[in-house]
Amino acid sequence: TIEAVMSTTITTTIKIARKVLDPSNHLLYDVYKPLGRCVAVVDDKVDEHYGAEIDQYFAAHNIELTKLVFSGNEVDKGIEDVERILVAMKKYSLGRHEPLLVVGGGVIADIAGFATSLYSRNTPYLMLCTSIVSGIDAGPSPRVCCNGYDYKNLYGSYHPPVLTITDRGFWKTLHPGWLRHGVAEIIKMAVMKDLSLFELLERHGVRAVQTKFGTEGDSVDDPEFQDVCDLIVGKAMEGYVRSEYGNLWETHQCRPHAYGHTWCPGYELPAGMLHGQAVGTCMGFGAYLSFVEGWVSEEEMHRILKVISDCELSLYHPVMDDDQMVWKTQLAIVEKRGGNLCAPIPKPLGFSGYLNDLSEEMLGRRMHEYKDLVAKYPRAGRGVEEHCVDVGLEDPQAKKLQKKAEADAGLAKLANAKLDLLRELRDEGLLTEQQFEQKQQLH
Repeated sequence: TIEAVMSTTITTTIKIARKVLDPSNHLLYDVYKPLGRCVAVVDDKVDEHYGAEIDQYFAAHNIELTKLVFSGNEVDKGIEDVERILVAMKKYSLGRHEPLLVVGGGVIADIAGFATSLYSRNTPYLMLCTSIVSGIDAGPSPRVCCNGYDYKNLYGSYHPPVLTITDRGFWKTLHPGWLRHGVAEIIKMAVMKDLSLFELLERHGVRAVQTKFGTEGDSVDDPEFQDVCDLIVGKAMEGYVRSEYGNLWETHQCRPHAYGHTWCPGYELPAGMLHGQAVGTCMGFGAYLSFVEGWVSEEEMHRILKVISDCELSLYHPVMDDDQMVWKTQLAIVEKRGGNLCAPIPKPLGFSGYLNDLSEEMLGRRMHEYKDLVAKYPRAGRGVEEHCVDVGLEDPQAKKLQKKAEADAGLAKLANAKLDLLRELRDEGLLTEQQFEQKQQLH
């Protein structure tokens, strides 16, 4: 018997920067100039707004650029989408030590990062984040993934980028709804890890959303507010990194950054909700459970609910009326978390606690109590532009049904082709009638 102990050290760099695509900024130059070329996976919407600037940056430095444009929509976050990136990487002979440049939001960060973890088993990548979700969450995250079997992020691995760059300047072209739903990822870190960040959101959250974090209007020329925006982003990122990188391999499930991600993974896609809007409902429910447990005061609970609502995120959605769907999601989460619910909720505000016991009956009861509570909030607890279709994106559920129909049609076509081949073999005397009937039954 031979037993071996292996260990690994992973080093990554995370930067908050400005004007990354200005040729005078050498962050990308320093990585790709020595290589002589750059292979980049770019979100299709980012390419519409910044494709020319990306081209010009590398042209200015005489660096060959191969730009691979892929959809960054939630509906295109399946294993087949990861495979498309793998095929493109192979087509352009990406070296096993050559860092792929990934430019985009959370979906592109997840699927392109996952592809690099599979390609040659461990290919490095550099993440240039263009949204809030990628900027403070999915971008620096060591967890890369894709959806499967109607479940969020079912497949994945641990593979952080070698360098993550967040530039708020990209946020000015985000649809307001895309930016708004990203704020949920900041709120979760504030509630669970950083009371001072939460207080910043109470004071400046509404203006941050309205001005796209200081990239629009008079806020651009307000140096004090610019510093506040950098501070909010920096604090959120620091809290996330401290939580995530301290438990890189998920050896335990006490993960504060999973706040707002316990019950919504099962209803986000069927409801067609934006991820951050779904997370808002789950954070609000978690705050209510924390109050019931006596872990936060009633005042603290309402402070949390107010920040979520003030940022125009959802506190409740009708899909949550489906008790069986929510319970089914909890069972799936318990399975995913190794047999424990381990639901992160505040204990108290600014600190992390974990709920590990919630029966089916109690889950339904608390959910209905919570629904009545948040109905008193603006918009009866609903968010602004809650759904993917509200912000010009495809409905994940409709796309899923379309993909299923296409797959079924493909299988039917294949079955008919096999049957035609069997008939030819029978007609040519290579199969007896009995053999033909037996094989026909199998198909």
